[in-house]
Amino acid sequence: MKICWFTTGRDKEALTLLREVNDAIEKKAIEGEIALVFMNRDRGESPVSDEIIAYAEGKNIPVELFSTKRFLDERGLKLSEGRELFDKEVRSRIARYDFDIIFLAGYMLIVSQVLFDPYVVINLHPSLPNAYKGKWEDVIRNTIEDGVRTFGAMIHMVDASLDEGAPVSFVKLALEGYEIDTFYDNAFRGDATSKDRLFKIMRSQEFAIETPLIIHTLSLLSTGEIRIDDKRVYYKGSELKGGVDITEMVCATFKCA
Repeated sequence: MKICWFTTGRDKEALTLLREVNDAIEKKAIEGEIALVFMNRDRGESPVSDEIIAYAEGKNIPVELFSTKRFLDERGLKLSEGRELFDKEVRSRIARYDFDIIFLAGYMLIVSQVLFDPYVVINLHPSLPNAYKGKWEDVIRNTIEDGVRTFGAMIHMVDASLDEGAPVSFVKLALEGYEIDTFYDNAFRGDATSKDRLFKIMRSQEFAIETPLIIHTLSLLSTGEIRIDDKRVYYKGSELKGGVDITEMVCATFKCA
């Protein structure tokens, strides 16, 4: 399987994720390669993005750079006005490369129909299927406010419905125990300290399973156990509309709390 890796290179986590996935490829845990790193920044826009460029080039991975900031500034456009124009240029640039799937790895733009129509584009979202939309901070806050004790993360296909594309895989976690019961009871009564404690626990656990979820999902896609055909998800030959629950698989290799 050939992966087109989209990243903005905003933080060190983006570099760490690229390294860990490429390490998994080199160890044959994922059967394939990163065929292209696409970054919507130029050289010199940030030290971290420059590190990612250097890492990819050091591994002989092709790198395609196209700065969103420069593109919009040169045309005097806002992102909302120039999104599809930008993606058309992106598409023309990546079309020169051979790949099977686009993975958004810390890519800070919402991609338009120009990209998700012709390609299979997948993304990490820090919520279970059919649960919460939005940034991870909002997802966790809403989970706590609703008194929900199950949470997790999923890989989903990108389409026109933000954070609601067809789930590919997910990991489901749960908070249990007397201490958790106490935190929830106190949070329900409006105790800010208990809410903050629950927030930190959830974020720590959810963040810890993100990379294993990504690696295992890419592994299953690379072997064909999970297959995406005509924007439908199949697992071991059968269509699966809610995504593949790989909690047990991930927790067997990573100690889920």
